[in-house]
Amino acid sequence: MADIYAFPLGTPTAARANGKESHAADMPMNKPLDVPDAVWNAVLSVRNMQRVNGVAYREIPIPCALADFGIGVALEGSPYLDEKTYFRNDRGMMGSHCVKADGWIMVLYSCEYRDDWHSHWRCVAFASLPLPHEEDCLAPSMYWDSMLDRLDGAHAQDVSGTVTVTRNTAFGLIRNVPRAGCELRVSWTPLDYADGGLDAGAQVESWAWFLRSMTQSEEDVPVE
Repeated sequence: MADIYAFPLGTPTAARANGKESHAADMPMNKPLDVPDAVWNAVLSVRNMQRVNGVAYREIPIPCALADFGIGVALEGSPYLDEKTYFRNDRGMMGSHCVKADGWIMVLYSCEYRDDWHSHWRCVAFASLPLPHEEDCLAPSMYWDSMLDRLDGAHAQDVSGTVTVTRNTAFGLIRNVPRAGCELRVSWTPLDYADGGLDAGAQVESWAWFLRSMTQSEEDVPVE
């Protein structure tokens, strides 16, 4: 049965960035007796990871059928005002969309080696991304290439997935809903092991950077 582990919520990103400030929620937890050391090291790496400014983190459960153990994190990027994408409201006035990207990532562990994963570990992730121009047929491949660039830094292998273009039709009182978007579903085998455990925090951080980069200009997103 998959387990979900808590990591501190609301810890200032700056404190994590310099690694010197402490927080009451950062105090070490005792490892449960039935949890492998490799899994516990991964849990600690998520608890101690650096947070990305402009991204909110939330713990989510993992379906029991996916793995023996797992860590699930939902991510939501801060809304970004896209002044290049305009809409007309019910009064005929022009305005601009406020776009954002969000998603989640699950870091899974199987006690038995999985031939389909080529590992004990597998990451599964989802992203809901803006699509400013509905007719842009190149956007899915561009999103996929940008995602691969981010995962390269996380030493990902056997990456597979899909990018789906979605179209929305708003009814009733809902206003200013983006007409189109992209949904990216991807899985990969992580290779960045340390002392027998996975640096799961690096996997979560890479996905957070990807989400943030999808709603910010290149000048606003620092190079890792």
